[in-house]
Amino acid sequence: MPQVHVIEPIHSHEPAKLRVCAYARVSSDSADQLNSFASQVRYYTNLISGNEDWTLVDIYADRGITGTSTAKRTEFQRMMEDCRKGKIDRILVKSLSRFARNTQDCIAALRELRQLGVTVVFEKEHINTGTMANEMLISMMSAFAQEESVSISKNMRKGAVMRMQNGTFRISMPPYGYRYDASGSLAIEPSEAAIVQEIFAAFLNGTNIAKIAEAMQVRSVPKLRGACKWSKHGIRYILTNERYMGDQRFRKSFRTDTLPYKKVDNRGQMPQFYMADTHPAIIGQEVFEKTQTLLAQHGQQFGHDPVKHDSPWAGMLYCAVCGAPLYHRLINGRECWVCSRHLKDNQSCTLPAVAETDLVACFYAMIEKLQQNSCRILEDHLERLEQIQERLLASAPGRSHLQQQMADLLSQSHTLSRLLANGCVDSAFFIAQNNCIQKKLAEIKDQIQQQQCENDLEEVIDRTRDLIAYIQDIQLPHENNLLLEPVITKAVVKDSGVAFTLVNGLEFEERWSKP
Repeated sequence: MPQVHVIEPIHSHEPAKLRVCAYARVSSDSADQLNSFASQVRYYTNLISGNEDWTLVDIYADRGITGTSTAKRTEFQRMMEDCRKGKIDRILVKSLSRFARNTQDCIAALRELRQLGVTVVFEKEHINTGTMANEMLISMMSAFAQEESVSISKNMRKGAVMRMQNGTFRISMPPYGYRYDASGSLAIEPSEAAIVQEIFAAFLNGTNIAKIAEAMQVRSVPKLRGACKWSKHGIRYILTNERYMGDQRFRKSFRTDTLPYKKVDNRGQMPQFYMADTHPAIIGQEVFEKTQTLLAQHGQQFGHDPVKHDSPWAGMLYCAVCGAPLYHRLINGRECWVCSRHLKDNQSCTLPAVAETDLVACFYAMIEKLQQNSCRILEDHLERLEQIQERLLASAPGRSHLQQQMADLLSQSHTLSRLLANGCVDSAFFIAQNNCIQKKLAEIKDQIQQQQCENDLEEVIDRTRDLIAYIQDIQLPHENNLLLEPVITKAVVKDSGVAFTLVNGLEFEERWSKP
């Protein structure tokens, strides 16, 4: 028989404590509501701190904010972000109505939290999303909300398509140059129609779209409805809109069938509906067709591809001269990136176009240097950050202690207000005591803000650790699967090279290789 040797554990096994937080909210700043707010904060602080199996993460509390939407609740959003960072295991909430009054937001938040492994306990309803039964309940609520939304959306779109087919569909807002008359038909607006004719004539006479937009802006010509200024997009919208020759094409875009719904340009994925001579024309058919031909020629000549969304560089590149973003262009068959301001006026920005292959070469040159010197650069930086964090943690009071102090002070403030209202104290005493309380509250808020900075520092430390691990795993060359997001947040293009900002805030500059 083979002998079995027991390898004793190095460290004693102790079950990890559950990291627990609470979320509290009141809907107004009234005295009664503020008393409820202070009570909630104090209750949850004592409840979590008093459980030996729990560790208090924080008390997230929104004051004077309605629960209709989660977007405006800063503390709720901060709690969700901490959950995404893996800092929380369980959330305590008084009731479902305190968590969210908007069903869609509630379901979306619970879905995300479930995926993150965070359970939510609603005390009033006795619901724990971590139990199997309530998982089924949450799923039923989600399915119902989703099915209802899908059903409403499908019915609305079906009705719109039917109106397109029978010619009764009406766009919500008339195009620039038109208005709706008493019968609901499109009628020409003379002053705006003259501007439309001028735009078509200027373009056919050789004026580019950017210059036309600039001229309209300088002359203070009345803008397109909903626009803040005349732009290239607005001019292009006019030049490509078939409604100006009296026709209408419906379903130029559509919304996807699944949640979340997205608006997508219809490039043949769905049927379209074209109606000729539906209203008075501002531009003749011949003029309109000449314009489309010229637009197509310009697009081919200048390699019109302003963003190239499938490129990992999209949204990453900025000009060192003027700060504007760089756009993708095809120049003599090469993939290049050009300053957007330089495209409008090459005199306003002198930064030349940069080939994408040069960007890739600089990026991998930086990666190679970081791999060779990771101990000296990234790991030394990580060590310094950890030392700073240790000093801050050693000198700072605990978060739970600060939350408890704040709850006590809020309670004192409320009691003082009641004493004043009942005539038990005079106004001079109230003012003096209240000023003292407010001063202490301000000091505590400053300390909590400092701890938020500590949390930000912790995030930078985590990003640095992840960056070190990722850099060590990259196998060069790797051009076929270029991944930028794990390494950099942006790149600033210069005449001499490109400056990369890493995900942990460090900056490195690489010079263009000489031909």
